[in-house]
Amino acid sequence: MVSVCMLTELDSYKKLIPYKNPGGMGTNAPMVARELEKLGCRVLFNQPRGDYDVLHVHSPLPNSFMWALRRKISHKPLVVHGRHLPELIKGGFVGGDLFYPLVRRYSVMFYNLGDVVLGATPYVAKALSRDGVKGPFRTIPNGISRETFVRDETSGQRFRERIGVGKDVRLVITVGLRIPRKGVDTFVNVASKLKHRHDVRFVWVGASEALLEDALDDTPPGNVLFPGHVPFEEIVGAYSAAEVFMFPTKAESYGNVMLEAASCECPLLIRNIPVYEDWVVDGKHCMKASSDDDFATKLEMLLDDDSLRSRMADGAQELADEHDIRKTSKMLMELYEELAEGRMVG
Repeated sequence: MVSVCMLTELDSYKKLIPYKNPGGMGTNAPMVARELEKLGCRVLFNQPRGDYDVLHVHSPLPNSFMWALRRKISHKPLVVHGRHLPELIKGGFVGGDLFYPLVRRYSVMFYNLGDVVLGATPYVAKALSRDGVKGPFRTIPNGISRETFVRDETSGQRFRERIGVGKDVRLVITVGLRIPRKGVDTFVNVASKLKHRHDVRFVWVGASEALLEDALDDTPPGNVLFPGHVPFEEIVGAYSAAEVFMFPTKAESYGNVMLEAASCECPLLIRNIPVYEDWVVDGKHCMKASSDDDFATKLEMLLDDDSLRSRMADGAQELADEHDIRKTSKMLMELYEELAEGRMVG
């Protein structure tokens, strides 16, 4: 049976940068590894010195670059994962706009080392191709654990108690780093536009981290509740308390939290950006908005129309089913087997 080393490097960097939020990579990759093991794949997690068939690098960090380069020189199978598009540094990392050209050049060198460049959405291949990455590309969703992300009213009530909001208040929730790229300004502006709705409270779950910008440095919180970081083990409670999950992010390569919310039966209101053009359908899986006013109008529609809200919750469940992590793991297994057997990947 095929074996793979999945390399994220997060544990080693936590010694230098004491982050709380490991991001989508930090939570998703271990889940995928467990599913692969259920299929019979031998997985070495962050053990690049071990013996395995395929190296799957999830991050363009320097040590990962060196391991990828070694694989390239030795002509051994290598998958590089397009989780970190160069454009995502802007509106996130301190000095991101300034460092973007350098990051873009470095990223192109890194991704061009791979026998295959893996992306969670078709947009990843488009964006990296535009930057100069040659591929070949393969699109495999990050996947969502339908067993982990299940709506739980008891957990939802505990989350409400944690943030001091009663069960009679309807919560509009988002989850993500508190950085400009995630659309904190839009979330705050929409909350202001709906300040007449005394039955509704807006909650942003997540904080900034070391080396990242904090959107609240430039955007006053207004009437949004910012409870800060919530541990991954408790995040289902936030989704379970949500009447609507609003996702105003301005750029993504996938958006794990959106799929987590969808799996927890949250109606989705998301920004209409290119990454969601090909696989998230407006009016079926979610509602899409293109401006702050558009977000406000469509949010009120969702809040006031029980039938619409129910249809969007059903559509979100359908989207989550399409991205079940078990399907992701089977697709990855097939890719690893192709590479280990020396078959061409296109």
